[in-house]
Amino acid sequence: MQQMDDMDHTIKLSFMLDHLPEGGYTQMTDHRSDERYIKIINTAREVFSMLGYKATTVDRIAKSAGISKGAIYLFFETKEEILIAVMDNYIREMISNAEEAMNGEGTPTERLYHAIHACIVYRKNLCIVDKLLLEQGQFGTPVSQNALNKFSEATISSVQQLLDKAIAQQLIREQNTQVTAFALAHLYEALTSQWELSHEPLEDSVIFEMLRKVLM
Repeated sequence: MQQMDDMDHTIKLSFMLDHLPEGGYTQMTDHRSDERYIKIINTAREVFSMLGYKATTVDRIAKSAGISKGAIYLFFETKEEILIAVMDNYIREMISNAEEAMNGEGTPTERLYHAIHACIVYRKNLCIVDKLLLEQGQFGTPVSQNALNKFSEATISSVQQLLDKAIAQQLIREQNTQVTAFALAHLYEALTSQWELSHEPLEDSVIFEMLRKVLM
């Protein structure tokens, strides 16, 4: 298959942020360099991961961050807005990981596989996702479900965009990228959380090889 020339140069995946689900990464972009904003987001990540959405309060985030509650309201009107910003922050990190993989070692096709793998496995160690899943199951909290949907849709959207780009560059065969992206995301979930209920955990290298075979 043809290998695109620009795969030999630094690749930016910021285009993947342009097609996130509605209500996605757009909020408070002018404040992302503000130290207070950064502290709020980093603290909120920890607090939501520990307590979930329902038990977290703006006051708890403020105290944990060592700032006033009023400072938080300079950036956010509600606790839900903070959670949205936190999930956007995770999505940016996921795409950054994919970008790093795309600029790593290997052939263009191998780097593509690693970038898709980076998107899919990013969720693995996110305590906040596990906490929101537990909370949603126990209480049916709509905000928690919306946050989970947002992250899942962003993951699938990101993988689909990588697949679309790869097909355009003739790196992989033609296929329905929306279906493939959905299947890959849920395949990983099945091979981790579901598989591990009654089996030894699979190595990421094994899962990566399965992903590669699906795309061959």
